[in-house]
Amino acid sequence: MMKNRTFLAGLLALLAFAACNGHDPDPENTDDDPLPSTDLSAEETANCYILTAKGRYSFDATVKGNGVTVEGLAAPETLSPAGAELVWQTRKEMIDSVTFEDGRISFSASGLNGNALIAALDAGGEIIWSWHIWFPEEEISTIKTKTGYSIMNMNLGAMNGSSAPEAYGMLYQWGRKDPFPAAATVTGDTQTVGAPLYSSSGASVSITNSSWYSTEHNTLEYSVSHPTVCLSNYSQYSTSRDWLASSKSNDALWGNPDGIETDSENNFINTGRKTYLDPSPAGYRVPPAGVFSTFTSSGGYSQTPSEFDVQDMNGDLVIDGMDFSYGWHFGMDEGYAYFPAAARYDGSYAMLYGSMSGLWGNYWSNAPGDNSPGLATAALAFQISPAITCSPLAEGSRADAYSIRCIADTGSL
Repeated sequence: MMKNRTFLAGLLALLAFAACNGHDPDPENTDDDPLPSTDLSAEETANCYILTAKGRYSFDATVKGNGVTVEGLAAPETLSPAGAELVWQTRKEMIDSVTFEDGRISFSASGLNGNALIAALDAGGEIIWSWHIWFPEEEISTIKTKTGYSIMNMNLGAMNGSSAPEAYGMLYQWGRKDPFPAAATVTGDTQTVGAPLYSSSGASVSITNSSWYSTEHNTLEYSVSHPTVCLSNYSQYSTSRDWLASSKSNDALWGNPDGIETDSENNFINTGRKTYLDPSPAGYRVPPAGVFSTFTSSGGYSQTPSEFDVQDMNGDLVIDGMDFSYGWHFGMDEGYAYFPAAARYDGSYAMLYGSMSGLWGNYWSNAPGDNSPGLATAALAFQISPAITCSPLAEGSRADAYSIRCIADTGSL
């Protein structure tokens, strides 16, 4: 009898040990489980990194953007950070445990979709560079335009490519790499500001503006060290529409200083090359002028919806304002792609023009403008109010912050 009891006690102890120490073939990840580590910069460095799952990530924090030297821009110096921090995130607890060691920034992603900005710091705690972390809800893919470019299926920083305001994405001053949030609502009014941003502690982070009365801080260096400041051109508006002080204006920031040149048939000659200031993720870049030239029948400005190459959303065989869904579905080589009306940051006030959310859409190209100092070429501009207009070739103040629809980066073409 004693032997049986001893055997039974031993069996129970063995079963208890197995229950506590055995390996479930498909265990649920707990807070104590180590998260997988992924090197985001393994194949190519960039100013934006895309996440696809919960996990532990790292990237090379010694390289500015893609690290490429281009004509017209000073060669990017190697970064030597002393630390790192989360600047902002669009969802609380999206990113945490940001660390810096041996030239690399590491962080943990909780699995929440959203956008975040992580910065490298010097010994004094000042920002020396920052990177956009983007975790969309939908998988990023490409779709081919009728002009032959492969473009992203959503705006840079968007959560998806099909519904407003999740499709609005982030907004960018021309030539800058750091994103500003669009409105969190489909439409807005004069009081509408960008979507809320949070620090690592959950405190609110604001996008502020530089002085309306001075361009003292309107330098490239200041823009890099102050990624949450939208730079105003108000004090120099009559002479330059640039966010950079007029004396420091640079057509090469996004790699296509001659991008407005055309041949005898009015086709754009240059498409440019990705620079270390390009905000696009690895494998993509800001598009050149002319990429969306088929969006109107003339390739230029139109006030006639029947001349827009857009989808007949309500199926009434008539293209009009009823087919506008806080943006247009423009014709691609096959099917359609949604371009939402995410509005813009007005460059003079350096604030979101929220009242136009859902009504105006503006998309940058990498080319400078042609008509006056401080302008750049928009690859697309449209509005539904106060009049219906569309232009696949427009100009805007470089201080304005517009949407970006990236193209696949195949190098200089």
